[in-house]
Amino acid sequence: MTDPTPFNRLLGERVRRMIVAQGRSQESVAVEAGISTSTLGCLIKGQNSTINTVLSVLAAIKAPPEVMAEIYADFSEHWKERADG
Repeated sequence: MTDPTPFNRLLGERVRRMIVAQGRSQESVAVEAGISTSTLGCLIKGQNSTINTVLSVLAAIKAPPEVMAEIYADFSEHWKERADG
């Protein structure tokens, strides 16, 4: 397994913090998102996830628009660094 990218680590940590802040279990979020708990665990650990998985989880935890904008900004920065590198 490769090391998570800075963006993936940050995304996983954001998702984990939102789940904890809501007092929810990873299992309940995974069920609501329609994914397995292992798939959610991979996202939280910063492993590559599909856009469908990410969006399903963000919808399940009802991520507010400002968080979605922050995630997009993080992704844009990561993409730029990747293109420059």
